[in-house]
Amino acid sequence: MAQDDRTETEAAAEDGNLHDDGAQHRVTIRDVAREVGVSPSTVSRAFARPGRVSAETARRIREVSDRLGYRAAPISSYDPNGGVTDQIAIVVSDLANPIFADYVKAAQHRCLDLGYGLLVIDSEESGAIEKNAVEIARSHVDGIILGSSRRSDSAIRKLAETKPVIALNRSIRGVKSIIGNVQTGMEEAVNHLAQLGHTDVTYISGPQTSWQEGTRWRIMTALCSVHGIRLKRIPSDAPSFSGGYRCAEPFLRNPTTAVLAFNDMIAIGFIAALRAQHVSVPGQVSVVGIDDIPVSSLVTPALTSVRMPRRETSSLAVDELVGRLRRIKSQDGMKPVVVDSTFVPRASTGPAAV
Repeated sequence: MAQDDRTETEAAAEDGNLHDDGAQHRVTIRDVAREVGVSPSTVSRAFARPGRVSAETARRIREVSDRLGYRAAPISSYDPNGGVTDQIAIVVSDLANPIFADYVKAAQHRCLDLGYGLLVIDSEESGAIEKNAVEIARSHVDGIILGSSRRSDSAIRKLAETKPVIALNRSIRGVKSIIGNVQTGMEEAVNHLAQLGHTDVTYISGPQTSWQEGTRWRIMTALCSVHGIRLKRIPSDAPSFSGGYRCAEPFLRNPTTAVLAFNDMIAIGFIAALRAQHVSVPGQVSVVGIDDIPVSSLVTPALTSVRMPRRETSSLAVDELVGRLRRIKSQDGMKPVVVDSTFVPRASTGPAAV
């Protein structure tokens, strides 16, 4: 019996659950707080969110914890009962595309400001991957930001019945949306092309499942009608450099003097293909993109583009979602929040070729 007692005592000592008097006692967060001279909540923050405790205080807490043998319980964001996890998710279509990296960075910075963690889901332009990944993540987060979702409106509304949802760049009835208004920048872009004498323009499209694609095509159709510009459409098989590159061949069979692409990556790939065929940009063809990603000003020629307010909309989405989680903002008022785009003329556009 004595041997058994001694074994239990030794085991307890190894776990750091003894006071100095030898009596068996589990060291708690209150013991550490009392020794350091801070509140238990400060000790908790030092382990869960070190950035919210001063470096000196965190150091003292770690030293006392090690001396007393205190071990914080493992932290898990999984809560099957639907409790608070202090973590939100953002879903983006393709992290290889710089525009989505901007959305994620802006969301992360805002989450850190507000004391939230951020889980990132890359749907790889697939509605099926998005659905499965969100279903797995749903129990680990308090709310979800959907960036350029490929799922149907009804599927998103159903998701919003189980978790607070904010939609980026897509208007969905019954779901709060934060939208970068591409129309303001596109109006300036088409007006710019018209002033340069372009009377026929090709639009290179984006993913057919993208809400933004439908919006951009409708805006382009209306604007070209106003300016008396003949409009053609070429579908791209991917909203990427390679997708744009492959569009050059069908374009050159029946070219126009100007092109507006669904995004900058398509435009940059398209220009590369034209230059490989010794077609001058903007001497023979003017090219405009949408997004104004950082590399757009570095390529040759520098790309004329419509600058989308990615960081602003992403930060607003986090504010809106966290506000709802903290019940700061009312669940009423589903009217979309709209942030205007701007036009950035550069070297890839010039007078229409005669």
